[in-house]
Amino acid sequence: MRRFWVLLRKEIKELVTPQILLPFAITIVMFMFIGNIVGSQGTEAQANRHLAMLDSDQSAASAGLQGAVEQAGFKVDTVTEGNAETALRDVADHGGTLLLVVPKGYGESLAAGTPASLDVYSVIRTFSFMAGQDSGMLAEALAAVEQKVAQETVANSESGLDSAFLAHPLEVRDHVLIGDKQADVSPEVVMGFITSQTTFVPIVLFIVVIFAAQMVAVAIATEKENKTLETLLAMPISRAAIVTAKMLAAGLVALLSAAAYMVGMRFYMDGLMKGLGGAEGAAAQAASQAFADRLGLTLGVSEYALLGLSMFSAILVALAFALILGAFAENVKAVQSLLAPLMVLLMVPYFLSLFIDINSLAPIARTLVLAIPFSHAFLAAPNLFLGNTGAVITGALYELAWFAVLVVIAGRIFSSDRLLTMKLNFSRKKKRAA
Repeated sequence: MRRFWVLLRKEIKELVTPQILLPFAITIVMFMFIGNIVGSQGTEAQANRHLAMLDSDQSAASAGLQGAVEQAGFKVDTVTEGNAETALRDVADHGGTLLLVVPKGYGESLAAGTPASLDVYSVIRTFSFMAGQDSGMLAEALAAVEQKVAQETVANSESGLDSAFLAHPLEVRDHVLIGDKQADVSPEVVMGFITSQTTFVPIVLFIVVIFAAQMVAVAIATEKENKTLETLLAMPISRAAIVTAKMLAAGLVALLSAAAYMVGMRFYMDGLMKGLGGAEGAAAQAASQAFADRLGLTLGVSEYALLGLSMFSAILVALAFALILGAFAENVKAVQSLLAPLMVLLMVPYFLSLFIDINSLAPIARTLVLAIPFSHAFLAAPNLFLGNTGAVITGALYELAWFAVLVVIAGRIFSSDRLLTMKLNFSRKKKRAA
């Protein structure tokens, strides 16, 4: 038994090395950083949750509605002039997201025991998780109003209660505005459709980038460990050709992998939606597609080409990063810790783009996030759905600029004989220091 414990202790010592612990430590710090940013954005959004309200009824019932909305946490900006169309344009021009329109006769309808109409306009500028929170909070506030109206109706009526009115005293009509296009649909339907279309893109990009980076870094580390890199560098081939061949081969493999993952994820998402929803789910998906077409939330050939360019540019940047980092690896075991910086540059924009609108960050934080080349690849699909093709083109050019700089750095490293002696091994340094 004693020999077993000695063997177990030996295996643990070999596994728990600085090269293994460093990525864990960096991951913990990174998630703390992302959590603080998302939490602060959520707190700020709750403290500054505004809603524009056009009250054409000016009754006690509409005043009670405004009070319920304010109690739900909204700061109500009252609109006193114009109609719903002009009020909506004013809200959109000033960065607002919600407009509640109370038509004339709202109070009279409730007093007569007939459903009262309300119009809710949602302005969508981003498809992040927090983008739909305001409309969800408003829906909860209106549900509370319905419950209160039903209770008051029961208390004040002696007989002849309309069960349909008690179930739904309010007839809420949802409208969505994206850019200059509008459709009579709830924001939840739009967000759900976009999520089903864009969720697999960052997942595929994340998997493919990690796969390609590890493939290049491990190849370099293996050649250094097996002493075959010296033979390769001694051959009558330019160092630039070696760098180009390695990156081109890995890029082609990564591109094929991305295409395979995209096709597989598309079939997976379609099958999942049909399997979970059945006939009703298929009908809902068809309705969502119709609303998406009306709102311009469709991608053509040129949009898909831009999306592919952005993803491929990000893969090239990751390959160049991995090629440089792999040059410091003494062996294959050191690759994981050396790729930790690349993992951070990938995970920060990936998680931030899922939960918050990066453009809503403070100027310094937004600049730092957008300075990461992979941020533009994760934002490419939402930008294309919103019609921001200029931002996608600019992001792809920025990624290609990063790639060009990194290729120059990699070429200089491979043109020097220091490539054979470069290493970053924490355990060796620790032993020498001891």
